Amino acid sequence: MDLEGSARALDWNDVRFFLAIARTRRLAKAAKVLGVDQTTVGRRLAALEERLRVELFVRTPAGWDLTPAGERVLQSAQRMAEAAEELSAHAVAEDGRIEGLVRIATSDTLAEYFVVPAIRAVQARYPAIRAVVNTGFARVDLLRGDADLAIRLVRPTDPRLAYRRFAEHSFRLYASREYLQERGMPDSLVGHPIITYDEAMRLGGQPFRHLQTEGLHVALQANTAHVLLAAAVAGIGIVQLPDYVGDTVPGLVHVLPNFDKPYRVWLVVAQAKRRVAAIRVVSDAILATRPRRAGDL
Repeated sequence: MDLEGSARALDWNDVRFFLAIARTRRLAKAAKVLGVDQTTVGRRLAALEERLRVELFVRTPAGWDLTPAGERVLQSAQRMAEAAEELSAHAVAEDGRIEGLVRIATSDTLAEYFVVPAIRAVQARYPAIRAVVNTGFARVDLLRGDADLAIRLVRPTDPRLAYRRFAEHSFRLYASREYLQERGMPDSLVGHPIITYDEAMRLGGQPFRHLQTEGLHVALQANTAHVLLAAAVAGIGIVQLPDYVGDTVPGLVHVLPNFDKPYRVWLVVAQAKRRVAAIRVVSDAILATRPRRAGDL
């Protein structure tokens, strides 16, 4: 089946509706994304299936799953969407307009320290650019349209993704001055309460990145960096934070430097979207917030 070869016989809106269902796996969610009612989504899907003479989805308790034919159509539909993005980018370049919604996926601390200042700078110049920032542990799929930009700790390997190195940082361990006055400077984590993300524990991972912590006492878990910070400043225990957070918080002291773990941060965008004006402007603004280091040009 060649969806692209049948493009003249298809309504592009039907394809858009198909992509929305494939991404959300729910008619109601697809309807919300597209700004229409659920009946319209179902009608558009039925029209596309009739035109292609195949069943594209099967309904399961978990949602709408693609059939094997739907998987093949998805690949072609994504290429059509990429072509539409390219056309839109050229149109914007011609008339000089820069507007639109840019969806950014990242962590809460990266969002607070880098993304928010970047969006403020963008909107001062381009007020018609809007942003949605989603944070969390779940990894988004840029190729399926879950977001337009992602700031990640892992460099992508898929050639359909473009990336630039954003920054180099370290995960470090911190404790409050009051905690250290009470307990003394630690020479290991043994015997010290720790503070960590609850998602790390629920997902079966280590509470601290790259550290073996089996058998240690978890004193407090939280789902935001702000609560972890508050707990550490209150002297509840030792917390692991990115250096750009921990080094700037009054009252926190960097401890156990032998456990520092350097890492790189990557700004990632789908190749098909990197020329979209609003996305390009936001990407450049985020890159401009990165800290300057010795040797930077």
